[in-house]
Amino acid sequence: MISARTQKLLDRYALASTVLSQGSGEKVAREAGQSVEFYDFRPYQPGDELRYVDWKVYARTGRLYTRLYQAERSFSLYIVLDNSPSMALGGKMQFAKQLAQLLSFVSQRDSLSQVFLLDGQHNTPQQGSAKIRETWSFIENAKNTSIQSTLSSLKQFALKNKFSSGTGLALIISDLFDEASLQPVLVSLRTRGLDASFLQVMSQEDLEPEEAQLELLDVETNEKMLVTPDEVRAYKKAVQGFIERTRRAILSVGFRHSLLVNSSQDLEKQALSSLLKAGILIKR
Repeated sequence: MISARTQKLLDRYALASTVLSQGSGEKVAREAGQSVEFYDFRPYQPGDELRYVDWKVYARTGRLYTRLYQAERSFSLYIVLDNSPSMALGGKMQFAKQLAQLLSFVSQRDSLSQVFLLDGQHNTPQQGSAKIRETWSFIENAKNTSIQSTLSSLKQFALKNKFSSGTGLALIISDLFDEASLQPVLVSLRTRGLDASFLQVMSQEDLEPEEAQLELLDVETNEKMLVTPDEVRAYKKAVQGFIERTRRAILSVGFRHSLLVNSSQDLEKQALSSLLKAGILIKR
């Protein structure tokens, strides 16, 4: 669960997405010709327009609150959380859960959101703070499960689920470890009319294993292998090449890619810092 202190801090931020900026949120309430409806309050922040301050609430409480409005245009956010076995290594799964919980908290103010796991499980679409703890519980209870493959499961997510009409954004949180080509996944997402942002999660162990003789266990097959220092160095080079190829493939179709590395024991702090540094969250 996200701490109260971080929840208060997150009230200042929104998802940085072309889809979101066109679809909903308080920004569109200030654009002429838009049909909008009242959605929620948040504490006043320096820079808020005074015409959106609720003076009646101020008269009752002595505190300044800004009224938020939401455009009538439909918008849906799909958070896709990779729960394959490779995500269990290096604390990636817990880091990914923190990212998903932070993103679900920010998104619930402006969009209808839903969380999908790669094993096919998903919660019901939700919007508003009243349901956020249910979403967090669903994320926290996700278990690493054997699946056909990461990319095959991502393709099935795109092709087999019924998505709401209107604008949709898929936020995919995964290490993307798979030998298969990413291209069919990208095509499937485009075919369904989804925009996508890939949050590629890595651990320090993925990027910088010790250069020593190691015995590695393949979590997908349970096979063991002895690895020499030279092979570790070759592995590091291969991982960097894999990340770069993945990034180029994603950017080539107009989607977004961010590499997020867990390097701290404080997962909540690290997750928030990573989202801000990558520009995924911006100030409202």
